[in-house]
Amino acid sequence: MTIQVATRSALRPTPRLMTIFSSLLVALATLAAAVASFQPFADPRLLFMDVIAGAQASGYCCRGYYGVMSSLGAISWALAAGTALFAALCLWSRGEAASRWSPLAFGGALSLALCLDDMLLLHESILPGWGLPQEVVLGAYGLAGMAYAFVQRRRLLSSEGAFLLLAFLLFGGSLAIDILLHSTESMAVAAEDSLKFVGIHAWLAFHIDQAQRAVLSMHPNPPPHPVS
Repeated sequence: MTIQVATRSALRPTPRLMTIFSSLLVALATLAAAVASFQPFADPRLLFMDVIAGAQASGYCCRGYYGVMSSLGAISWALAAGTALFAALCLWSRGEAASRWSPLAFGGALSLALCLDDMLLLHESILPGWGLPQEVVLGAYGLAGMAYAFVQRRRLLSSEGAFLLLAFLLFGGSLAIDILLHSTESMAVAAEDSLKFVGIHAWLAFHIDQAQRAVLSMHPNPPPHPVS
């Protein structure tokens, strides 16, 4: 009797399933942002602001819902970082070409930096307090984002990069609202941070998809073969 060892193609999720998962993740993030923005029970900006900023804006410390959307966004940044960096480590440890793991490592490192920035208010408070202007920090993030877009340019021009493109567009929209309105009014904050929140989850969806594709297509060692 011959038992055929499962091949990689038999185990690999189809691109359609990956797209469905990514679409569901972004749809749920959009729904969550809409509910947070239009619910009638609390000032929406208090849900999107950092916990400390929310307490300062409300004049009362503290409610359990302060900063809930901000915290969820930071968790998703961390998930993107962990997923991408772990996949890059798997590829590197198996001796894969740098062209296969370095984009994931870049995306993971950038996700981690943005996660820490959101959690610790680096560009808003800590780094300016150390003498590094906020504009310089934001400019550095912008340059890093453009460099990453260049690294991923082939995917951005294909359906495989649709969620990364969506993330960049949403981040750009959030930044435009901040620059043009520069307001602490409730709906302005909700609009700005809602775009950012959905953008984070589009970013996460892209990196989960890329990590799956990369790890499941690793060259086997030894290659699969029939076992008698």
